[in-house]
Amino acid sequence: MAEEKKKFKFPRFLQPKFLIIIGLLILGLLVWRFKGYFIVATVNGQPISRWELTDQLIRRFGQQTLDNIINERLILAAARQKGVFVTSPEIDARVKQIEENLKGQTTLSEALAVQGLSENMFRRQIEIQVSIEKLFDKDASVSATEIDQYIKDNAAIYKSSTEPAKIREEVTQNLKQQKVGQLFDEWFTQTRKSANVKKFL
Repeated sequence: MAEEKKKFKFPRFLQPKFLIIIGLLILGLLVWRFKGYFIVATVNGQPISRWELTDQLIRRFGQQTLDNIINERLILAAARQKGVFVTSPEIDARVKQIEENLKGQTTLSEALAVQGLSENMFRRQIEIQVSIEKLFDKDASVSATEIDQYIKDNAAIYKSSTEPAKIREEVTQNLKQQKVGQLFDEWFTQTRKSANVKKFL
């Protein structure tokens, strides 16, 4: 009598049922390990999903945040088109200057935390600000007459100062910033109008 052919059997660890159990265990471990990607909080055991948080943030602040990103892209694109670039050392120098101004009041990290900004976001803001300054620097010159008139108009503020050179430097910077701001506002209004922006939010 011929021997019956034996049915081939997978080793136990390769059997489909066993593989499914292992797969579910691994999936469970991954979900637990990276639960912050799915669950952002629990309230009395009830989870708040990252999707729920994201959905509410988009509904409340989505348009404003999207507009900010669009504006940043337009400014940097225009600056680069005109050959204006901001280097890391320039950003570092501005950060150092801001840190010096904050001394005795708070730290830069604390100030950023209050505003909900990361260091990268802050450096991006500085890049944009410096780009704007470079774009309009030549057109925002300040004359000696304008400085004298400003000091005269604000004599009460400067009457007790004993450093006239420092006052003139401060006034020059203030007037220059005002002019840059005005030039930028006019330019950006037109730039935004003529830009090809399509929103899908």
